[in-house]
Amino acid sequence: MSESSEPDIMYHGAEWFDQNKGKLLNGALTVILAVGAYLWFKNNQASSQAASESALFTVQNLDSTNLVEFAEAYARVSTDQAGKPVAERALILSAKTWLEAADYDKAQAAFENYLGKHANGHWANEAKLGQAICQEANGDEAAAISTYQSLTNSASAVIQSRAAALLEAAQAKLEPLVAKPKPAPVPKPEALKPATPAAPPAPAAPDNK
Repeated sequence: MSESSEPDIMYHGAEWFDQNKGKLLNGALTVILAVGAYLWFKNNQASSQAASESALFTVQNLDSTNLVEFAEAYARVSTDQAGKPVAERALILSAKTWLEAADYDKAQAAFENYLGKHANGHWANEAKLGQAICQEANGDEAAAISTYQSLTNSASAVIQSRAAALLEAAQAKLEPLVAKPKPAPVPKPEALKPATPAAPPAPAAPDNK
């Protein structure tokens, strides 16, 4: 039975292949195109990421010592590479550099920009900490202390330690609250004491003249 069935299977298999070879070729072609498209996408994505990283690398190798130039260059990379992972890193670097340059207004704006775009980003806690430092530097100690307090429970030990130290320093600089003046105590009236009788005048010495 097996000997007679083998040629039959081979015959029908060849017949089935001949009838369906068009479908098989189309299926194979679809797979080849899909794999090719996937490889092209991955290669294009890698090339795009390499170009983005190259833009950031160019900024980091600027022949300059001017922090303002670096901060502005990082900001341009963040704008030019919007939507790509490198944009987030460039933005936090721009904010950090403005902070190092002691331009607290621009640093605070950059940190706020970062938190607006990346509320749960890789450097969200660092941005909050930087924002609080700017608030303190601009005289808004109350807002800074509030942020420091929220960061003392951070999962990052570094952020937690830094926030605790800055919180202590900020609280020490706050002026103490003005105490409500207490009314001066009213003296109690003393009981009237009886007048002490005057001593009688001493008798005059007799005149022996």
